[in-house]
Amino acid sequence: MEEQVKSMNFFKKFWTSIKDFEKYEEFAAESLLKAIKYMLIITLLFTLIITIAYTYKFYLTVKDVRNYIENNIEEISYMDGKLNVKSDEKIEIISEKNIIPAVIVDTSEEANIDENLKKVEPYQFGIVFSSDRAIIQSSLLAENETIYYSNILENDISNKAELLEMISFSNVSGLYFTFFITILIYLFAVYFSSNIVDTIILGVLGYIFARIVRLKLKYRACFNIGVYALTLPILLNLIYVLVNTYTGFEISHFQWMYTSISYIYVAVAILMIKTEIINQKIQLIRLREIEKQAKEEAIEKPDEEKEKNNEKKEEKNKEDKKEEKEDKKTRGEEPEGSNA
Repeated sequence: MEEQVKSMNFFKKFWTSIKDFEKYEEFAAESLLKAIKYMLIITLLFTLIITIAYTYKFYLTVKDVRNYIENNIEEISYMDGKLNVKSDEKIEIISEKNIIPAVIVDTSEEANIDENLKKVEPYQFGIVFSSDRAIIQSSLLAENETIYYSNILENDISNKAELLEMISFSNVSGLYFTFFITILIYLFAVYFSSNIVDTIILGVLGYIFARIVRLKLKYRACFNIGVYALTLPILLNLIYVLVNTYTGFEISHFQWMYTSISYIYVAVAILMIKTEIINQKIQLIRLREIEKQAKEEAIEKPDEEKEKNNEKKEEKNKEDKKEEKEDKKTRGEEPEGSNA
């Protein structure tokens, strides 16, 4: 059974774990190292695809910012640690479809930073640009993070054309690569940790459920089942994240659906294993009955042969007696014939 699992490559395991519950008995018998290796690969592929999508989204965002600066800002400069943006009105870019849903640029002397922060507060992520600093607000941060321009920008920017040249693709390609690597490492760590925790919980619940249905499974087997039970939820999560990233489409309580599917897979897999074990026991009982019957027939066969031999002997004796009677009768009639 374990040899059959070893012969499967990653993609065959991936497809089998989604559509074939009967193979979960083989997955349960797999080594723990193999199961964790499968989880590593599927998490890496998931995060790789998501990171590519995020990087491309980041590229589009930078491109939109460049176009916005080119078309909507009269002049922009950065001198002596001060950003100066000349525009007809305060710049507010609010869209939940963007990687950064809320961006406010207000470099005027009368800018009210607290008021601008309140505007970005309802969103999960937002940035407020003032004359000397950028303030990042995020639901993931305990408090806002402030970045002073003087700490990250060494060269002055005298005009808009110079800034547009600075943020052209040829000059910021290294930024995209850095963004890609950073997001990949971050997402892999987050998703792999999350998947391992989910698998441990599924293993515990699977172990309890197996005991309820009177099936003795080791926790390692239940852990393995949990690993492969997450395959379809991870695939659905990938599709959902991609759709949400580019369209903003959201599904309420998606996490509950994600969790429910994995629980159903674990329960069905355990029931299938129990059914298979019961079938194997039934077949074993039938084989034993056949063997027992064969032994009984082997014992009864000599007795039957003896009975048949005895019957044949009796029939032969009867025939012999009958022949003797006929001979006597024949002999008794001969003298009478001669007297006549």
